[in-house]
Amino acid sequence: MMVATLKIPLERRNKRTGRTEKARIWQITDRTVRTWFAEAVEAAAADGVTFSVPVTPHTFRHSYAMHMLYAGIPLKVLQSLMGHKSISSTEVYTKVFALDVAARHRVQFQMPGTEAVAMLKERI
Repeated sequence: MMVATLKIPLERRNKRTGRTEKARIWQITDRTVRTWFAEAVEAAAADGVTFSVPVTPHTFRHSYAMHMLYAGIPLKVLQSLMGHKSISSTEVYTKVFALDVAARHRVQFQMPGTEAVAMLKERI
């Protein structure tokens, strides 16, 4: 049995800047992704679907992190997956997670909602 090996370079030199950067298999820019999202939102709107939050790459990033927490992934693993240098950046998701779980169990907080939002915004 013969096995073929696909060799993909992990780094490449940028011709314009001369800097070494991670090689990409596909050249997909932020603009490309945002265009795809806009087209998907338009198609959904044509079918009568609306969204309560903006549909952006950043929204998907936050959703991914929250789904990983709900699945029980360890915080250090999530930190690595999200590319956070500091664990405190990842811990913000645990605050949101705790607030969501508390709301589902009808836990009442003494902190005014505006203060809770401000607390979360300072780290997100």
